[in-house]
Amino acid sequence: MKENRRAVMSRRMIKTTLAELLMENELSHVTVTNLCSMADINRSTFYSHYLDIYDVMEDMEEEFVQKVSFILGGGTSRVMLNQMRDLVSYIDKHRQLYLALAKRGDIVEKCIEKLVKDHKEAASSENGAKHTAIIRYAVCGVNSIMEKWASEELELPYQELAILLYQLVNGAMKQ
Repeated sequence: MKENRRAVMSRRMIKTTLAELLMENELSHVTVTNLCSMADINRSTFYSHYLDIYDVMEDMEEEFVQKVSFILGGGTSRVMLNQMRDLVSYIDKHRQLYLALAKRGDIVEKCIEKLVKDHKEAASSENGAKHTAIIRYAVCGVNSIMEKWASEELELPYQELAILLYQLVNGAMKQ
C-alpha cells in the first residue's frame, strides 16, 4: 500500500528537524514542542506519526541500519568498492543525521547486530565468533573514520575515502 505523500513529507521533516536538534542537544533535552516549533508543524501532526521523541529516534536508527545493510549487500561476505562509494555517498547526503546518530553511540552496535545477522550464513558455526569479531572491527573502524570525515576533521576527497575504506574492510575480512 502506497503511503500518502504528505505523511511521508511530515515524517521526513520531523526526522530532519530532530537530527538538527540533536547536533546541539541531548535527546533527553529535546521536546515535542521544540521540535514542532522548529519544524513548523502542529503537535497533532507529530502525534499522528510518533508516540514521542524516542519513537522518532528509533525510527531514524532503524531506517539508517536498514539502509547501511542494504548498501553493504545483505549477506555477502566481501565488500565491493562500489558499495563503499554508495556508503560514503549516503552518509555525505545524510551527514547531519549520521552525526546525530553517531553522537548517541548505540547506532554502531545496531549496525553490528544487523550485519552479523545478515552474514550468519556466511560464517560457519566453527568460526562464527571470529566472523563476528571481524565485523565488529570493520564496523567500528569505518564508523570512526566516517565520523571524522563527516564532521570535517578528516580532509579526504570522496573517492579516496571510499577506496581507503574498501581497502581497510577487505583487509580485515581476509581470512
